[in-house]
Amino acid sequence: MDFQASCDFPSTNELINSLGLEESGPVQNFFTNEVWRLSDDYVPIDTGMLKNNAQMSLDGTQIIYNMVYARYQWYGNLMVDPIYLVGGFPLTKYGIQVGFFSRPGVPKIMDPNGRTINNFNGLRGPYWTQRMWSDRHEEIERAVQKFIERGRT
Repeated sequence: MDFQASCDFPSTNELINSLGLEESGPVQNFFTNEVWRLSDDYVPIDTGMLKNNAQMSLDGTQIIYNMVYARYQWYGNLMVDPIYLVGGFPLTKYGIQVGFFSRPGVPKIMDPNGRTINNFNGLRGPYWTQRMWSDRHEEIERAVQKFIERGRT
């Protein structure tokens, strides 16, 4: 007895697209949004400008913290004047320090002595998305799985 069967399987790209797994697709956007949302408690905060002005890239693959001080907050290292190796110069009024200033037009560099900034507390500190992922990746993985199973509704 001879038996023949045939089956037409969808292409890999068709399967990927049907699940929303294409590059910059709905699953990528959902994943990036979850990382962004859960990282919020890990972002260093003083005035809230850094965390409150974050945005997702147009393709949904990155979270952008677009503040001038975001880089040194990310690395947790002091940024210094390249010549004087200080984070800022004291600004005084009537002999009382009222703040700091940097030389205009002089980009700062990472402190070559490796000094760190020390205004972090609790969960908040450098490498916030990596630390959040270490703590909560299983939660995100479950949420993404449910998102795919629900049909991205």
